[in-house]
Amino acid sequence: MAYKYITDNNLYEKQTYMYSTYGGETFIKEYIDSRRECFGASLKDIEEEKLTDIISTPVRQDLGELCERLRGGEHSDEVIRCINRYVKSFEVRKRLYSAYDSDWKPIVETGFEDYESYLLFADCLLWVYQYTKCLKYFSCLLKVDDTLLSLQNRLNQKEKKSLECIVSREMEFFYRLVNENNIVMEMIK
Repeated sequence: MAYKYITDNNLYEKQTYMYSTYGGETFIKEYIDSRRECFGASLKDIEEEKLTDIISTPVRQDLGELCERLRGGEHSDEVIRCINRYVKSFEVRKRLYSAYDSDWKPIVETGFEDYESYLLFADCLLWVYQYTKCLKYFSCLLKVDDTLLSLQNRLNQKEKKSLECIVSREMEFFYRLVNENNIVMEMIK
């Protein structure tokens, strides 16, 4: 059995994580394998793709600014509050829309397939989790990464490189949690 949370495209084939049954060690092994197998030789020795100027969406711009602030060490209440709005929206819809109204309702016609926004959001979640150690951010990161992995064949080379870095950091945090909680994972090497 393969890791079941990566479908053809999680933006359209939404996952229902909270209704999942406990999968034990087999599930953990499948999760780790899904991360290990997602990148192979396709990312080695490739040339960086030249991107044309892309019009930035409001969400991409906002997440980019939040990411820069987090990378710079800013963890203010305002930054965390903004990240929490994205977490709540993503957890409810399993999508990030390109724009939201003043009540944080998605403007549906703006679309939800801006992959760069998902990558920026994942990066923000890594930084917020690293700072807070709050598992809600790590949990959301897992779901965002599942979504990105489910559509990795649609990503350009630059986006794939970014995803590879994000998944690598995700796994570092995963193994740190395993070690900090003295979890024995003999069967998973």
